[in-house]
Amino acid sequence: MCGIASDVEAGRPGIAKTNRPRSGSFASLLDQVLGDESALDALAFAYGELPPPARLAMMHAVVQDAAKPAQALTALLAVEEEPHLRKRLEALLLEHAGLEQSALSWGTPQQGGAALIHALRGSEPEILRITWNQSEIESIALESQADSSLKAVPTDPKGLVETLAPMIWRHIRSGGALPPGMERFAGFF
Repeated sequence: MCGIASDVEAGRPGIAKTNRPRSGSFASLLDQVLGDESALDALAFAYGELPPPARLAMMHAVVQDAAKPAQALTALLAVEEEPHLRKRLEALLLEHAGLEQSALSWGTPQQGGAALIHALRGSEPEILRITWNQSEIESIALESQADSSLKAVPTDPKGLVETLAPMIWRHIRSGGALPPGMERFAGFF
């Protein structure tokens, strides 16, 4: 009996075989995810139960098989705890969701502001506006429309985040509130 069971497991195909067409039950499940939250939950649960190498294979299978992988990748990201796998999922999400990121800044490091902007291609941008005075956060707000009267300049998002991160941490540690939805900007940090 042991020989039969090991033969079955050895012959069982993995979900991430190379050069396989988009078809079959896994592709069907991914198609269901688009309109069925219970299918999305099942996918995330199954993913969370896998060991890290299998989770990596599953995220690549999602990209290969899903007609629109963004929703499934987001669900996997919600349950992923390994930092290197989270980074890989974030990169795949940026690539396959068509998420565009940019940043604007104004003023000086002592007094000024910044706008972190992201949008899915073809949708309205979402803006996280942060202002500071004496290198301390004055306000943090989510907006859907840019203020065209601002004298802002395009800025490298990575460099801007290096300036903002310490201020945001000080703001949080001093009891300052963050707006609901701020987690959607985690990809900048």
